[in-house]
Amino acid sequence: MNVQYISPLSDLEVELRPLFSNEYMLAFFKKFCDAIQSRMWGFKRGRNARYEVGDFLRVFFYSEITGRSIKSASERLNRFYMHKKKGKQRIYADGRKKREIPHQTDVNKYLRKIGYKKARNILRECLFSQIKEALEMNLISRKVNVLIDFTEHPYYGKRDDKLIKGTNRQKGTKKMRHYLGFSILSRGIQLFAGLEQIAKGQSKIPMIIKFLDSVLDLGFELKFVIMDREFYRVELLDEIKGMKGNVLIPAKLYKKIKKIIEEYLKGIGKRVRKYTFSSATEASYRFFQNVYLVLNAKKGHSLLEVKRNFQKGILTLNDASKLIYAIMTTQKPRGKSSSWASRISQFYKKRWNIETGFSDLNRMGRRWKSKYDNTRYLDMLVRMLLYNSWKINGAYLKKCQKKRSKSFEWTLQDNQDAMVEIFFMP
Repeated sequence: MNVQYISPLSDLEVELRPLFSNEYMLAFFKKFCDAIQSRMWGFKRGRNARYEVGDFLRVFFYSEITGRSIKSASERLNRFYMHKKKGKQRIYADGRKKREIPHQTDVNKYLRKIGYKKARNILRECLFSQIKEALEMNLISRKVNVLIDFTEHPYYGKRDDKLIKGTNRQKGTKKMRHYLGFSILSRGIQLFAGLEQIAKGQSKIPMIIKFLDSVLDLGFELKFVIMDREFYRVELLDEIKGMKGNVLIPAKLYKKIKKIIEEYLKGIGKRVRKYTFSSATEASYRFFQNVYLVLNAKKGHSLLEVKRNFQKGILTLNDASKLIYAIMTTQKPRGKSSSWASRISQFYKKRWNIETGFSDLNRMGRRWKSKYDNTRYLDMLVRMLLYNSWKINGAYLKKCQKKRSKSFEWTLQDNQDAMVEIFFMP
């Protein structure tokens, strides 16, 4: 029996299919092309040049949605368009055949002409455009949570500069590119909103503050900014509090934090404690911020169970302390303290959404090994656009199918397959 390919679009009900039309699905690709062309106004096109800007970007975009190399994408698209064209393919005197799609060498040359700073501006413009679209579609609210985390990509070249850092967490290399990623979380939808490459010795605080300012400029309001302990800076908490947002961050195990954990285990301290977070005493200008510590047990353990086992003598004080960590927040407790602490602890787990998001970006296709920072940055940009497209389309489908008995799960692979299908539509 022959197995016939079923398009993900054919699974949708007739009235929902127009939502996934060519114009709707590839709107962000058009925005991507427009953003690049507007930034490359000084780029001079050769007099006898055969290809337009969109031709180069079409190859690049197709390589991203299919997970193919630039070479494979170029040859595949060229065969497709040559097959559609009537007549014989012209052969030049040196044996080369006339092409309808630029060769991989020309595509790579064009991508390298887009500078790193321009690539950063293009990324910000395109991602913010998607977020505003999600707001207009009423998929997210104006009050958003911001997730911040690092991701690192292995580097296998010979460069030795500030943008290439050392690492012991990658296979086959001791070098990496270090990125600071931003995403927003609202109504259960996570969308990537920013990406910055971090150089050696570069401070992350100005980057974070600048990004949060740009989110506010778009008309959004901050609820929680959720970060890991790498961003443990009181001046950052002070800035976010000034933006009317609250912070969720794990506390470092300093002496005072250890003492609070020990007091809880001994029964002389509560789960939620007020704490004054301050900068180092030797700092030229000291910051102070009143925060609340919420104690939690590590995965696989219960906080009360750890406390009881210590008091029964089953666990030593040292062993019990190792099973407990503290979350720091600038939000004041609301309602019953125990219920509020449980809600805060559960919500903090949303921080892992950005980690799984980075994993999804990596499984979209082959990992680029380009030695050029700008082309690597553009690759990450398109993956983020595709990821956001998947989340927005899935949320839109769910919203439209609420009143229907039949549910349809829109997976990342469905979104990629639909992109390929629509890409070749006239």
